[in-house]
Amino acid sequence: MERTINKFEATAYDQFFSRFDSYNRKLIGLLQIILDRKPETVLDLACGVGHSTAAIHHSFPDAKIIGVDIDSSLIDVAKEALPSPKISFQACEISELLTQTEPESLDLIFVKSAYHYFEDQITIPYLQRYLKQDGAIVIAERTARSAKSYPLPEIASNYWEAIFVEPRPSDRLKFVESSNTVLQVSCYGETVSIPGEAYIETVKQNQLVGLWMLKPGVIDRWIDQINSQSDRQFSIFEEFWLYVYRNP
Repeated sequence: MERTINKFEATAYDQFFSRFDSYNRKLIGLLQIILDRKPETVLDLACGVGHSTAAIHHSFPDAKIIGVDIDSSLIDVAKEALPSPKISFQACEISELLTQTEPESLDLIFVKSAYHYFEDQITIPYLQRYLKQDGAIVIAERTARSAKSYPLPEIASNYWEAIFVEPRPSDRLKFVESSNTVLQVSCYGETVSIPGEAYIETVKQNQLVGLWMLKPGVIDRWIDQINSQSDRQFSIFEEFWLYVYRNP
């Protein structure tokens, strides 16, 4: 897969994915039920413009949250959107941040829609060393059903459906170093409506990850086809698995 980390346009990305804020709150709200206690310190990995960070803050308003992403333009948007003394952001590699983090200091490490991009050394056991004794790692990964529901040219839709095809989790998610680690898997999905104009504008600016491997001509032809249709509202079934690894 092409490395595409430098292809986000922060404003367009934020405007489109902010439409999923209600869904994000409900997804992360499940952790209020799953976790044994409220986390005091949270690390939000690959936080982007801070949509996941905002949802974490909504569920756990008293927690100290650190959001990290390699893209400084996304972090700039996050800082402006979430000016809270409880939240801080850093633009750097995840491995760089973790070298500055004390072992056994975090209650919750959260990753949404990004773990499949992580370098191989950032494994569950690698992250686990930074958890407190009763801390948790939570990895949210999109399902094949969700990936397929995004209106995309067929070649891109099929590609991303295959990326998230069952059975999940992948070998990286299955592997747990300690036999005492508890893995709990939950799933949540609901339909999100996106105005046609907003969706097409996001496609034009190449902000949907499922389009990044396509030539501009393929995207342009698809946009022309969509514009010829009368339906101006898209329904996306956003659905994620939550993989919760808890220290005993």
